[in-house]
Amino acid sequence: MPRGFDTCLAEGVALFDSGRFFEAHEVWEEVWQHEHGPRRLLLQGLILVAAGWLKRDAGNARGAWTLFSRALERLEPLPPACEGMDVGGLRPQVAGWREGGPCDRPLLARLLHHQTGGP
Repeated sequence: MPRGFDTCLAEGVALFDSGRFFEAHEVWEEVWQHEHGPRRLLLQGLILVAAGWLKRDAGNARGAWTLFSRALERLEPLPPACEGMDVGGLRPQVAGWREGGPCDRPLLARLLHHQTGGP
């Protein structure tokens, strides 16, 4: 039985923030297949962001640009706050990462606000 959405979202954020992008991708992928609607789009966007950072760290700027662009396509339809994630704050960060300029290590935890209830 798959782990729950909230558990996987939080675990993936912690892995992502520690630079373990592949592991974050795997945790989010574990649950996205079982989700629908905004949750599914959010997870797909985060999976693509993690993959984009893997490409960026490997020096593949073109691959990173493509993955960050695809992430934005998933994140754009979402409301500014979705499932406790500050998507409105995440989108401009992803757009900046896509352009490949210098930036600090990405941190998602400050964009995650624990909540109760639905999307």
